Amino acid sequence: MTGQDTRGTGSSADVQNTPDAGPQVSLRPAQLYAARMRARERWRRLSVTVTVVLALLAGVGYALVWHTSALGINAVRVVGQKTVSAQQVIAAAGLRIGTPLAAADLSGARDRVQRIPRIASASVSRDWPHTVVIAVVERTAAALIPDGSGFDVVDATGVVFGKAANAIPGLTVIQVQGGADVKAAVVPGALAALKALPADIAHRVTGITAASPYSITLRLSGGVTVDWGGGDDPSAKALDLAALMRTGRAARYDVSAPDAPAMS
Repeated sequence: MTGQDTRGTGSSADVQNTPDAGPQVSLRPAQLYAARMRARERWRRLSVTVTVVLALLAGVGYALVWHTSALGINAVRVVGQKTVSAQQVIAAAGLRIGTPLAAADLSGARDRVQRIPRIASASVSRDWPHTVVIAVVERTAAALIPDGSGFDVVDATGVVFGKAANAIPGLTVIQVQGGADVKAAVVPGALAALKALPADIAHRVTGITAASPYSITLRLSGGVTVDWGGGDDPSAKALDLAALMRTGRAARYDVSAPDAPAMS
């Protein structure tokens, strides 16, 4: 019985060769990168949306604050006034009720208020959401200057801010012999003298006379006169006068030359 020789042959399953597998490439980095890109795109879109929303809100807020009466003026408050009425100050300021508070012309209102003769200075500020505050400082009377049948009332800087029919107790009368030009030159020096004097001497001044800016004379109670000279060096002249008056009583003092004061 002949048998079939199968030594040199085999089944296809037995002889099939499996090819070697190549290097395996991981998809994980690509997936992570794609995820980061998607997240970045979402944040970009969100930031654009937020920016647009904020811009719209800013535009609406700007319109409300600057162009509507939602935050408009509904009250004007005046502080610091004594003799000037609040109504006069408010009228001079010229601020209209309903004007947007942010758009109100505060510097213009301040300038208009300061044109009131009795006002020395003013400041205007916003008190949100609906109020304007006007703070004023009034001029203080320092002396009287005869003018026709009455007197001009001046402050310490020589600004005329009022009229008086009669002399006012406690205010020095400055008699100037000359026209407006002489008066304008004399008054500042006379006021500087009053300001420089010690209080105990200033209270004794009953009047000031001058025919020129360099011939100012102070009249004190008790018939005492002081030759003050010009308006220069008021502090030095005041010190000289105080020293002379401590030295002895006299009817006349001369401090027109601070380096050589005299009394007689």
